[in-house]
Amino acid sequence: MGRSRIQLYQTNNGPCPYRDTGIWRNLSFHTESISARAYQNLMDQGFRRSGCSIYHPACPGCQRCIPLRINANQFTPSKSQRRTLRKNLDLQVQVQPLRFEQEHFQLYQRYQESWHHSQVEPEDYYEFLIRSPMETEIMCYRLHGELLGLGWVDRAENALSSVYFAFNPDHANRRLGVFSVLAELNYCQQLGLSWLYMGYWVEDSEKMRYKADYRPAEVLIDQEWLPLDSYLNRPIR
Repeated sequence: MGRSRIQLYQTNNGPCPYRDTGIWRNLSFHTESISARAYQNLMDQGFRRSGCSIYHPACPGCQRCIPLRINANQFTPSKSQRRTLRKNLDLQVQVQPLRFEQEHFQLYQRYQESWHHSQVEPEDYYEFLIRSPMETEIMCYRLHGELLGLGWVDRAENALSSVYFAFNPDHANRRLGVFSVLAELNYCQQLGLSWLYMGYWVEDSEKMRYKADYRPAEVLIDQEWLPLDSYLNRPIR
């Protein structure tokens, strides 16, 4: 990222995508290049990446977006997660460098239309998931050559950061979202990395609650990483 001064700007993104109330605002800056070490330092201050934009939630009167990371070295799958692993033993997981492929875009497009009822263009896909200021890889999930899922991960200094996951809706019963997190944790272990950063966890959001299902994990509270279990068992005032 060099020594140039970072210029932060505020974005107003409309209604909160995770809760029924609230306005979604971020503090952001744009960069075309950032080192693995610098990005991990930024994640440890609560920042996250989308395309070439590095952002931090700045929603008025709300601090529910809490950064969460999973300890890859100490992770133990739950009984339910072990069932998901067995269900997907027939899948091949291939890791490839970041690049645009029509097959990938078509799966992403179908996922957005079916799962999120959203129309996307190649330009949107490119700006969101193919433009990256750092080393990013795509994890491809295939069944006998058929592409069932795609996961994007950033390589930080001692961690992977889980960017996004899309899958073929016809195979929703495989719980591919769960399987992708397990595969990313396994990839962390293969690379000798300690953490899988999961972005923001929102405790009272149905969309984001699943991130707490992988233990042990830590959450960033007042710029300090704390065990998730300790945070969940905190006294309620």
